[in-house]
Amino acid sequence: MQQWDSDELMKTYLRGCEDPKEDKDPELMRARLQMFRVRINELEKLRKCILPSISFEFDRELAAVLYKRKVLLWMAFPIRKFPNEILTIIFRYVVWSSNGADQATQHRLWLTWVCKRFREVAIADSTLWNSVWFRDHPPWKRSLAFLERAGTAPIDIRINEKERPEGLPDDAPPPHPPITVPQINLILDKVIPRVPQLRIVVIVLENLEVIDTIMRRFALAGPPQMLERFELHRTGAPFLWPPEMSAGSGGDLPLSRYPTPRLRWLSLNGLPVDWNRFPPTNLRTLDLRRMCMQACPSADAWSNMLAASPDLFKLTLDAAAPQLSNGRMGNIRAITLPCLRDLTIGDMSCIYALHALAHMHAPRVMSLALMTMTGQDYGPLLEMLAGRFPEVRVLQVQNIDLNITDLNLRRCARWFESMPRLKLFKFSLARPLMFEALLMDPREYRLLDEMDVQGPDGQETRPIICPELDVFYFNSQAEKEVSTLVIGRKELGLPVKRIYTPSSNIPNVPQAELVRIRENVQQMCVIHSAQITEEEDIIHEEMANSLGLSVRWRRYKR
Repeated sequence: MQQWDSDELMKTYLRGCEDPKEDKDPELMRARLQMFRVRINELEKLRKCILPSISFEFDRELAAVLYKRKVLLWMAFPIRKFPNEILTIIFRYVVWSSNGADQATQHRLWLTWVCKRFREVAIADSTLWNSVWFRDHPPWKRSLAFLERAGTAPIDIRINEKERPEGLPDDAPPPHPPITVPQINLILDKVIPRVPQLRIVVIVLENLEVIDTIMRRFALAGPPQMLERFELHRTGAPFLWPPEMSAGSGGDLPLSRYPTPRLRWLSLNGLPVDWNRFPPTNLRTLDLRRMCMQACPSADAWSNMLAASPDLFKLTLDAAAPQLSNGRMGNIRAITLPCLRDLTIGDMSCIYALHALAHMHAPRVMSLALMTMTGQDYGPLLEMLAGRFPEVRVLQVQNIDLNITDLNLRRCARWFESMPRLKLFKFSLARPLMFEALLMDPREYRLLDEMDVQGPDGQETRPIICPELDVFYFNSQAEKEVSTLVIGRKELGLPVKRIYTPSSNIPNVPQAELVRIRENVQQMCVIHSAQITEEEDIIHEEMANSLGLSVRWRRYKR
């Protein structure tokens, strides 16, 4: 019965139709629609009269009439009588509601294939074409055509190489070779003259020489007056930018020799800039990754950068941090960041992590991630974190080395206890010491001047570490570690409501462990590794709403 409304059925019908040569008689259309409406009411009454019996004849005729009415409504829709302004609004809804870049590209092309008028209206609207993703093959004729049609509108550009297919042997040549210097110059020859129009630039490429070419040409281009977001990621070897190609505080070139007054989002991965000649201000998002020591900003430049961005919302430091200063860490000027909600620190030594944290005072951080810190004991880092971020709601820990000592257990317990609002704990290759800390009585490690918890009757009650923590996400953990944690939380009277794990991790978890986990949690969810959890989505929305950024968060999240 429901198949009459199938999109595939309508597409099949339309493929066999000839292009309409003239408008149908509107009076005839209305008469036929009224006839269909009357017959639909009659058939629905007949179907109700024979309930609970079912008549396939009635159902078949009703589906046929509904389908014919749908086709007639499509034919009667007066879209060709709409003025160009209304058509333009409709076309924008079609393109902007697309799911992903590929579908958006297809929708834009389809609009130009319908008829001459549709093509003229679509091409005349520069906002339909100002988002250009170079996903076609060299020489990128389609993307360059989109760029030309963008006219004088603000332009959003993304350039990246196609991903290597899964399952392809490592020694096999990639089906889509990396972009070369001559090829990137071909693109830049068209893009550079439009630098004053650029609003968003996202570039993800492999070759070091190609990235260097982009940096040099962009730095010397015109003033990027409209630039709001700039991301440049180098994905290939070497892991760090060669030190001999960096000079002083960063590289030998700034991001741009001209001011960038509207820049709010800056991401640099595996490349340097001259921070002395490019001091960004008023940033909302700052993401620095894979920078050798010479490429990182000096301690003074870093402090000035933070002080010039009081609205900073998200900060990521992955194998990148301010250069160590000569003075004592206690003398470092901590910059207050009242709007910082999302902080990620990873892949750096303990002293560098301590040094990076010493530069900031951000008590409203709600999402904290500590990623890939190995090769030494990071217990001092946990000690510094205790009491530093009391508003944390999402904590992500991945592969942090901790020596098994009573001191580190105490550090873990005090750190977790200082985050009473923690809701979601995501961990991968986490040390058992952390799980033990979540199950212990924190009074054993409290200082003498810290008060115990008193119940309503005046009797001392056992405090629970992280009382709001009831959602977990795990990956790559040893057998029995996760089940021991959820069983322990259940025995404390705080059962886990939901636990997530990526589908790629399921083959690595013994069946007995999965059974123990499922028996002691209310719900276990297997999700895609790149999928965001429901709780994380809600918390991120809370983070954005706390600063009135919900619309922007949704746009950037997509």
